[in-house]
Amino acid sequence: MDHPAWNQFIFEHGPLSGRFLQSWEWGEFQKAVGEDVRREEFVEDGETVGIAQWIDRTLPLFPGYSFCPKGPVGAWQPREFRQMFLRVEPFDSRLPAYARKTIDLSPAHTRITDLSVSEEDLLSSMHPKTRYNIRVAQKHGVKVQLESSDFESVWSLFEQTSSRGSFRLHGETYYRKMLESLRTSPCRAFLATASHGVNLLAANIMIDFGDTRTYLHGASSNEHRNFMGPYLLHWELMRDAKERGFTFYDWWGVAPLDAPKTHPWSGISRFKRGFPGVEYASPGTYDLILKPVSYGVYQLGRSLLRTVRHYV
Repeated sequence: MDHPAWNQFIFEHGPLSGRFLQSWEWGEFQKAVGEDVRREEFVEDGETVGIAQWIDRTLPLFPGYSFCPKGPVGAWQPREFRQMFLRVEPFDSRLPAYARKTIDLSPAHTRITDLSVSEEDLLSSMHPKTRYNIRVAQKHGVKVQLESSDFESVWSLFEQTSSRGSFRLHGETYYRKMLESLRTSPCRAFLATASHGVNLLAANIMIDFGDTRTYLHGASSNEHRNFMGPYLLHWELMRDAKERGFTFYDWWGVAPLDAPKTHPWSGISRFKRGFPGVEYASPGTYDLILKPVSYGVYQLGRSLLRTVRHYV
């Protein structure tokens, strides 16, 4: 299957949230950061019924495994029996008996805003505090730049946010390569910022693919938070997405609605839920175990290693 046909299949059959992870361009970006990418097509009676973009990974002392983020898409059957397991992210609960739930790698719960309604309807559907904070940012003269190339300043902001929120970042090179390799492709990554004078308030890495704009990564300053930069930044990104003809704005991850207040995503989820949207849930990340004995030993080893690290 060639590049255009691959993406067209994703448009027609992929999940509402995260289709970009199975796009041809995302696979090329993964190659650029050193991953071993393999594309697989499933054909029945001469017709493509499913596709999978795998990231093949090796493991010391064990058979390797393959990861298919937000896929496979469509109908498929495992073929790679040389692997210890296949890590998949299905969009429904139809899973074989040898599937085992593991830690979610892509968000299993998200919120999606319908951009087909008017700006007035979007504003009126917001939480009153969110609408108020957008006006605060506008009154303070916060400026939004939808196509920024100042990654140097933005990276320090991401490090700040990571430290504050206790979440892990990829290396700086990973984000640079994303913005460089996906700059003009059908799966487009770009950097958007909100500033007040010389002060950078917030920055987002966004992904445009198909009919959806996705908020992939975000950062905000520890200072000048009273200017409400993140609120205006998202509002302008939504308005721009509408103008460009996108139908959906994917917030890319929220805590489940019944999650406790101690959930690590509690704060950012409250922020995202201030904007209009509908909650979507998928089963999450699963391992399809192809070599049960090796997998059991591997998991035991990982568990012991985590225990040792905890006490060291």
